[in-house]
Amino acid sequence: MAETTDTLPADGQGQVEARASLGRQLRMKFDQYKKDRLPVEQQWMKNLRQYLGKYDPDVEATLPADTSRAYPKRTRVKVVSIVSRLMSLLFPAGEKNWALKASKVPDVSAEQLLVALENWQAANPGVAPTQEMLNRLMEDTARAAADKLEKVIDDQLQDIDPYGRSDYEALARKVVYSGVLYGPGIIKGPSVIAHRTAKYEITNGVVQVVEVDTYRPYFEFVPCWDYFPDLGAPTFAQMDCEFQRHVYSRAQLKALQAREDFDRDAIEKALARMPNGNYQKYNYETEMQAIGGQSNTPPSEISKYELVETWGTLPASKLRAAGVELPEGTDDEDELRFTAWLIDNQIIKLARNPLPMGTRVFHQFVFEDDEVNLMGSGLPPIMRDSQLAVSSFARMLIDNAASVCGPNVEVDVDLISPSQTDMRIMPFKVWKKEGGQIGQRAVQSVSFDSHISELLQAIGRFDEFADSETFVNSLTGGDVEGVPGEALRTTGGASMIYANAALPFKDIVRNFDQFTVSVIGALVEWNRLFHEDRAQLVGDVRPLARGATSLMAKEIRAFALQQLSMTLSDEDRMYLDSKAFLIERLRVHDLHTSELLAPDEVVQQRMEQRSQEADAAQQSQQAMLMAQLKMMDADTLKAMSQAQKNLDNADVAIMKTLLEALNNGASPEQLVAIAQRTRQGRGGQPGQ
Repeated sequence: MAETTDTLPADGQGQVEARASLGRQLRMKFDQYKKDRLPVEQQWMKNLRQYLGKYDPDVEATLPADTSRAYPKRTRVKVVSIVSRLMSLLFPAGEKNWALKASKVPDVSAEQLLVALENWQAANPGVAPTQEMLNRLMEDTARAAADKLEKVIDDQLQDIDPYGRSDYEALARKVVYSGVLYGPGIIKGPSVIAHRTAKYEITNGVVQVVEVDTYRPYFEFVPCWDYFPDLGAPTFAQMDCEFQRHVYSRAQLKALQAREDFDRDAIEKALARMPNGNYQKYNYETEMQAIGGQSNTPPSEISKYELVETWGTLPASKLRAAGVELPEGTDDEDELRFTAWLIDNQIIKLARNPLPMGTRVFHQFVFEDDEVNLMGSGLPPIMRDSQLAVSSFARMLIDNAASVCGPNVEVDVDLISPSQTDMRIMPFKVWKKEGGQIGQRAVQSVSFDSHISELLQAIGRFDEFADSETFVNSLTGGDVEGVPGEALRTTGGASMIYANAALPFKDIVRNFDQFTVSVIGALVEWNRLFHEDRAQLVGDVRPLARGATSLMAKEIRAFALQQLSMTLSDEDRMYLDSKAFLIERLRVHDLHTSELLAPDEVVQQRMEQRSQEADAAQQSQQAMLMAQLKMMDADTLKAMSQAQKNLDNADVAIMKTLLEALNNGASPEQLVAIAQRTRQGRGGQPGQ
């Protein structure tokens, strides 16, 4: 498995020193990024505890002993509900949440234009093209390249995992879950994986099956805990570089030696220098183990290796000095994209990033933009006060209920018989009393005030606060209790209710649309560099995200499409793509177009069959018409024979002329005109 990087030469003392110096600089930058991220990690730990229903250590220390530790998991309900709702909005059934569109002024390669021009000339022999025709040909060529590239990327997203275990939607769910819980959700890619495949090849007219090396892109989910960005940058696009932390076993590290893009000798030296590894647990890892009830294994017994991967930009002079091969004509002052892997300060991989400037390697989905934090904010901080209030009142409720419902008694030990040694409260207990006045009780009940109803009301009020703070209520989760029954009598009414409940997610969906554009844009650039048919895929295309369109109720879209279909004139339909219109009508009903639409070749066969049937019907109709005309001829002759007895020769001549014209296909208007001319030629008057 190889990544999108160039191979690395390694020789020369000056090069070794330059690599060592660069390794120290990168390690210092990583340590600074790690230090800057500590406050963010603390917030993430609070979010995780809040989601799991665990009190923070500072809150736990303030709780009295022997009191309730109840923690209703309201935050978990909100997180799970919004993740499910977002996935439903972002990945509707039967349609993609992205598309590729050719630019209105496309930039197409010369090779594609020449091929398109040759095909056009072959289809239009002897026709001199005009500038308007050439412009339209360029647009059609760019649109065809965009359509083909869209199909290629759609196929790649179905098998986006490096090990073929998940598709893009499964990967995106991890991103959405991480974003809702912590703030950022991150994936890395596209990287390259190579594998052997077979294909047909025709050589001198002989069909052969040959094996070839093919490449496909893949993405991997990056836990936010392993991602270290430049938090001093205002946006992700303005970062100097970004780091990812890896924890490898000894076997995994040795496996990197087999890859051409890694320095085999540097890895061997690292293994010899650190036989027990260099991995040290971070504070958050220790806290996570404590939350999960795991034992804290001493670092000396772990024997794992911490590797740091970085992507960023450096001057060409530094990369050239460290041994990276650069394109001819590269100026020393040029800023070039690179990638590097480190063990401590030692570089074990250094290469140029071939993806063009502006194409991201790490793609971030931020749940809620935060002006003071590059990584944004997750859902738990938004409702933290309400969650803590609900937990506090829940503890009071349980403690008060225990005091009210549990038996509390007052015992006068002077009145209890010395033989009464068991003072426990239990059913059918007999209390022995000695001495005392008549009517004086040795054991009597003590009651406390109940505040259960008030506490329940307080919990309900803060639940309402949490609903308003997060825009995630029972309706968002599918609970329609409290909604008037009349609104749910129709599918359209129910859809409108759910659609209105989804409107507050508009900004979140737009944030994910930015993530989608980043991912699809990176795949576009990858295919331009590595796809086997990249010459046919080069075109000026722009990725479009369609997540926001899912916020409209499907019934509204379906009704609008139905009304449009009924009001379109024949002239209007000439400007529409009938297939695209049908696909859109299927999508609004959540129907899978891939399963319902027939293949293009089947549609072509049906169209040809329909054309043949139409021709046959037309021929049959013509045959019937001719038969009817012959019958009319026979009837007319009979009528003429009878008419000769009653009409003069002029009328008989008119009838013969009209019969000949009728056989020649004359219209009624033409027959009238012929009759008038015939009468006038014989000295008659019009209208006689």
